[in-house]
Amino acid sequence: MIVFNKNMLFFNETQLNTKKPINSSLEIIKIIKDSIYFENLRLMSKSNMIPMSGQEVRYLSEGSFTKAGKSFSWALEIKDVVTLVWDAKARNILYMKGNNYTPEQLRYWIFHTFFPIVLELERTYRILHVGSVEVEGKPILFSAFSFGGKSTLTDYFIKKGHTMLSDDSVAIDKRGDTYYAIASYPFHRPYRELETLGYPVENFATEPKPLHAVYLLEKGEPDAKVEIQELKGIEKFKAFHYSTFINFDFMKKERFEFFTEMAKQVPVYQVKVPWDMKRLDEVYEKIVSHTKA
Repeated sequence: MIVFNKNMLFFNETQLNTKKPINSSLEIIKIIKDSIYFENLRLMSKSNMIPMSGQEVRYLSEGSFTKAGKSFSWALEIKDVVTLVWDAKARNILYMKGNNYTPEQLRYWIFHTFFPIVLELERTYRILHVGSVEVEGKPILFSAFSFGGKSTLTDYFIKKGHTMLSDDSVAIDKRGDTYYAIASYPFHRPYRELETLGYPVENFATEPKPLHAVYLLEKGEPDAKVEIQELKGIEKFKAFHYSTFINFDFMKKERFEFFTEMAKQVPVYQVKVPWDMKRLDEVYEKIVSHTKA
């Protein structure tokens, strides 16, 4: 299965693998059940338990997360469910089962939370908490406050037959002055049920493409006019600020610098979205026409 432009193979939970052949040009990330490796790690640094996706979780590492990089091994413990370990040297994900473990939870926590953080800490990609689809092959992102309508709008585009990059998080790869959108995982969750990825999506983007635009959704009155206007300056940057995936304090400065530069290259538009489901097709048509123009 291709996840964030990597081949992921489950060695112990083989039913989680898709029947599609792997892409030989992409890196393979093996997911292996291994308690011995974990026991030999010196994960002395432990955070407090914090609530996340309906569970209690904590971070474990050999040293401070401020030193995270390509050679940094660490773990995420989801209490009584599973402990996930990033083996930076072998570039594998190892796991130990908890009393309440299920294979579906393993896949959820790796795809939705753990591996995106790995990519951020390694500085491989920057992750944005957004919905994303293609319009005539052009990736666009939907950014909004929590419960601001991005999941609903992404779902509408998917039902209209548009290729999905993500309904939750997208990776950004900077190549020169061009910013590429990297699709996350081929599952869609129209309703935010905890610890589920939703249903599999066949029409899923598998190739990185230059990001075309970001649409910042603004909730309007039910009778408001659907409008799109380009943002400039600090208002433009807010579209990226609202979409932060993780909030490690030591990464704030570099993330700010990354997205400040990205805001200079990628157009950002504000979309006035009437808060009326019956008018969602108007919003859809307006964005499609705008993207095609």
